[in-house]
Amino acid sequence: MTAIVRRIPARTLTVFEPFYRPFDLLEEVEAMAREVFDGEKPFFRTSLDVYEEKDELVVKAELPGVKKKDLDISLEDDMLNIKAEKKEEGVTEDATYYISERHFGEYLRTIPLPFHVDAEKISATFKKGLLEIRLPKSEEAETKRIEIKTK
Repeated sequence: MTAIVRRIPARTLTVFEPFYRPFDLLEEVEAMAREVFDGEKPFFRTSLDVYEEKDELVVKAELPGVKKKDLDISLEDDMLNIKAEKKEEGVTEDATYYISERHFGEYLRTIPLPFHVDAEKISATFKKGLLEIRLPKSEEAETKRIEIKTK
């Protein structure tokens, strides 16, 4: 299958428009990086919230299209690691794309924790593409694999 690269055509600037749009520029840089590293597994982006609630840290990550079996969460010292893989759906060879904006590939995020957490009391749920991890405060750091429950 041929790679689809989105190009933004040059346009005339008006007095009120900036010379560049940061998000368009970021998309262009990412597209160029994909071209250079063709053959590497692409990363997909996701939204993430990290906040403190009572005596625990809550991490919420939107991972639409990811299956529970393709998720791996681990805690090492004061770092939370979230790994996921969103597999590309099979498309017939004769398909013609007109728009392709969905992201597939691997996701890896390492989140530094603002305080030590109790590894034995960590809970993780995954429902309708939303991963929620609750990390209660503790005095000492530990290493532990975290089990994900389906609601």
